[in-house]
Amino acid sequence: MDPVSFRCSCCGRVITGLPDLAYDAPLHYHQLSEAERSERARLTSDLCTIGAGEGSDHFVRGVCLLPVAGSEETFGFGVWVSLSPENFRRYAETFENDDQSKLGAMFGWLCNSLPSYPETANLQTTVVPQDGNARPEVWINQAHAEHPLYLEQRSGIARERLGEIYAREVCDGGNPTQK
Repeated sequence: MDPVSFRCSCCGRVITGLPDLAYDAPLHYHQLSEAERSERARLTSDLCTIGAGEGSDHFVRGVCLLPVAGSEETFGFGVWVSLSPENFRRYAETFENDDQSKLGAMFGWLCNSLPSYPETANLQTTVVPQDGNARPEVWINQAHAEHPLYLEQRSGIARERLGEIYAREVCDGGNPTQK
């Protein structure tokens, strides 16, 4: 099977392969000052906690997958979702286990604003832990059935949309950069 290709809407180049986009932290983390981050936050590549005790917030990194229309490939956004303290504790305690799917699906809130979509922060999600130490899948809930991200997760993302997203997040006038 040939890799998916699409045209960048910024520079017109044909891009072959799918450059997944990932966020390094939840929005909540970026809203803190440097001093607050060092005092109140703990961030790894997969887990984030802000605050301590009862008022703390807990986040896990997952992947929001979108099938590419007319292809068997998927495009992914590496996103952060908040979990309840109990679900975060269960997830963190079993993080090193190869069989995390036994945890079952969990409710979460999307904690990133994705490019080229109406606001995505605070969309309700279902977080599905995966086996083999893979990041959990993040699915936008039915409550947002009219949201373009929900629709593209179910019916596929068009290559033209990939070109728009690539242009906005990666392309720099024909000189791809990592933003």
